[in-house]
Amino acid sequence: MIGQGVIMKNGVRVVNEDGEVIAAFYSVKREGDKLVVDGKALDVMRMDMIFTSEEIFKAIRMALCWSVISYVLLLPCFGLKQIFRRPSKAPSE
Repeated sequence: MIGQGVIMKNGVRVVNEDGEVIAAFYSVKREGDKLVVDGKALDVMRMDMIFTSEEIFKAIRMALCWSVISYVLLLPCFGLKQIFRRPSKAPSE
C-alpha cells in the first residue's frame, strides 16, 4: 500500500469564523520521501501540496502541544455533545 493514499469524495473542509470554506483536502498520498496532499484553496484553485520530511517534522512538533493533545482527548466528549444536542426551536409566528 506504499504510495496509495486516502481519497475522500467530499474532502475535509477548513472554515473560517463566518463558516466559509477556505480550504478543502481530498487525498493524501506518499511519493518517495514526500507527502502529497490534493487540495483546493479558497474554493478556487485545486493543487497538489507537497510536504517534505523536514516540514512534516515541523508539523509534528507543532501538533505535540497541550492544546492539540487536549482537543484530541476531548473528541469523544465533543461527539457525544453533538449527538445529544437538541435542535433549536424555531420562533413561533
